[in-house]
Amino acid sequence: MRVDAKRTESIGGKLVSALRGVLPGAFVQPSRQDLVALYKLRYRIALDEGKFDSAMIFLDKLLEVEPANVEARLLKGELYHRHIRDYGRAVDTYSRLIRMAGERDREYSNRARASLTELMELLS
Repeated sequence: MRVDAKRTESIGGKLVSALRGVLPGAFVQPSRQDLVALYKLRYRIALDEGKFDSAMIFLDKLLEVEPANVEARLLKGELYHRHIRDYGRAVDTYSRLIRMAGERDREYSNRARASLTELMELLS
């Protein structure tokens, strides 16, 4: 069964408009911090359930909201490395994290370096 995205969006928009009319103030745009917390929680739930593709989607959504989140980048590298076993992407993700991590993010860059070293030993 094929779903028409525009129609679904239109129906969803109408529903939100109707709810706002009936329940003013019921819909509040979540803050950036709320979205980050939600996506981290959903990532952990998906990871615990072994749904690695879903876990990756939630990390990507988190990075859309907060592109400089080095913890999410480290988690993404670990997901590629330890669960999905896409070592090329893991190396790329760890390398990017190391380049972008500043002095305040030393913990994450050190963990990425350790994981990168582990990966290189595994691949050699």
